[in-house]
Amino acid sequence: MSRPLVPLAVAGSEPPGRAVRSAKRQQILDAATRVFASRGYHGARVSDIAREAGIAYGLVYHYFRNKEEILDTIFAERWGAFLEVVEGIAAGPQPASEKLRQFAAIVLFANRRRPDWVKVLVFEIQRTSRFSEPEQIEAVGRLFRSVARIVRLGQEAGELRKDLDANLVCLAFIGALETMITSQVLGVMRREPSQASDDETVRNVVEIFLSGLAARSGS
Repeated sequence: MSRPLVPLAVAGSEPPGRAVRSAKRQQILDAATRVFASRGYHGARVSDIAREAGIAYGLVYHYFRNKEEILDTIFAERWGAFLEVVEGIAAGPQPASEKLRQFAAIVLFANRRRPDWVKVLVFEIQRTSRFSEPEQIEAVGRLFRSVARIVRLGQEAGELRKDLDANLVCLAFIGALETMITSQVLGVMRREPSQASDDETVRNVVEIFLSGLAARSGS
């Protein structure tokens, strides 16, 4: 997929002072992501984040109240950008099979592109009590609704079987992808050089599902 997960800012679109502040804030978030990935959220200190970012300890508090707010912001901004891409795919004109392939590619390639962010999402954000906050539950719900929408549109177009519950298909598909990416993070199933490429892996995953989802002749 050539589409970026995080929208790029337009150069010169912000006043100089605001641009500097925005860059410093992003510097802290990027450093915190690396620290949370390596030390774990509970094992990380604000001083560790400041050291990783190369800034004074007190400057972190100029942008964030505490470590919890940093983690919440990482989730809100990274997940929000991810959702924008997924919702754009769901609303597109492509067949359901292509939309599912694009979605699978984003998820399965994420660990290669941003392993620190994926590790924080899989092992830190989901394990904290913050993940049960209504805002985060709603954000996750948006992902499931988008994938279910892809399935329903495929059913309405006669591409996918209409006798299957779109919500259950959505849960099974996302669950399979989540298991795969968790295994990547844990390194429990390392790919050998002779095994399938990333593109082939995505195609295989989608084909496994589509073999049971494809509309039958005369249905």
